[in-house]
Amino acid sequence: MADRNSKAKSAAKRAVKSNPKAFIIALIAVILIVAIGFCVLYFGFPDTWDSIMSAVRGDDKPDGAGGTPPSGDLTLGEGELKVHFVNVGQGDCIYIQFPDNTDMIIDCGNKSRGYDFQTVKSYLTALNPDGKINHLMLTHADEDHVDNMDEIIYEFEIENIYMPNILSVPKNSKGEPYADLQEQIDNLDRDTVARFDDKDVVNSRTYANFFIAALSEENCEVHINEDPDEQTNSIVIQQETFRLTFYCPTEEYYDTTNLNNAERKNAVSPIGILEYNNRRVVLTGDSNEINEPIFVRRIGGKLDCDVLKVGHHGSATSSTAEFLDAITCEYAVISCNKEGNTFVHPRQVTLDRFKARNMSVYRTDKHGNIVLTIDGEGELKFTVDNSDVTDEELFKGADTENAEATLSAHSFTLPLFAQLYI
Repeated sequence: MADRNSKAKSAAKRAVKSNPKAFIIALIAVILIVAIGFCVLYFGFPDTWDSIMSAVRGDDKPDGAGGTPPSGDLTLGEGELKVHFVNVGQGDCIYIQFPDNTDMIIDCGNKSRGYDFQTVKSYLTALNPDGKINHLMLTHADEDHVDNMDEIIYEFEIENIYMPNILSVPKNSKGEPYADLQEQIDNLDRDTVARFDDKDVVNSRTYANFFIAALSEENCEVHINEDPDEQTNSIVIQQETFRLTFYCPTEEYYDTTNLNNAERKNAVSPIGILEYNNRRVVLTGDSNEINEPIFVRRIGGKLDCDVLKVGHHGSATSSTAEFLDAITCEYAVISCNKEGNTFVHPRQVTLDRFKARNMSVYRTDKHGNIVLTIDGEGELKFTVDNSDVTDEELFKGADTENAEATLSAHSFTLPLFAQLYI
């Protein structure tokens, strides 16, 4: 073998010496062929190019910069995991059935005519005949996320409640206290109330009703949606086969950020990564251009995911290009209102970002209730109430000019948070 290699090298040297120009031409030709191949991949097959570069960089094996290990450390499960995106009109309500028969509700509010808690109650009761819920999270204090949360707490036995670090100080638009609600807050356990130590407060009745119900629930542990730092996830719900990790605002973020407008209040929404059988679902609340970049930094820049629950109902300032490029989802689920959509969601510019990335879109205003199932083989399946929807309908949103006109026409009826930030 050594003699054969030596002879080959000698032959190559003789060929170069005898015809150096031919050797140079051949070398240039090889370089051109390789360059043309890369160009064809880059421009003709961008998805393949991205996959190759992702593998070279190791993006498919995230190091868990923000605390989330790769999915490989989870055992493959045999059962089904289901995520119900409940149709509540303008609002959010998510119900998760974990494969170990535990469950979780994330938000339960609406700001739409024709939707009431009885519909949601019937839906959840059918799935929970024992009347118990293991986990309940409020992402932030907006009415279309919190409106029915107190009713959920009174209706079911809740084992764990997760909520923002925001104290309730109920007052009306004139700054006058709601005496009845404040009295109930004053009668709550003082040590528990003292845990909500951020300087910012929320004055709404709906948040006060939830705050009172949450801190009054017996045999329930209250958790605050706050991480000590960007390297630590304080809320992780995990068993051998699944994990739900939340990236919450840090203590420093709460200390240094005034929650004095609706955009900042939305940005306290934790972003959750739900993992099961090598699939990832991204849960967002009303996350936006403020906290999305923080999340991207915490995950180390890229995390291959599958399904995105779209932030803030498809608003223009959520689901930014940087965020979408970091999570690389194939599916987007939008919870929004169909009739009398004074909040003008989803926006066309946001839908265009999904379309440019070849993402399939599901919308509660078009499909009704949407159920995502991940089975024991890791296969994804969507079940909807109404499947007779075209792509043209799904990718049709409100443009900026029409949105501003609609908001202007309805501004006198919208609550202050909606007028500040839509």
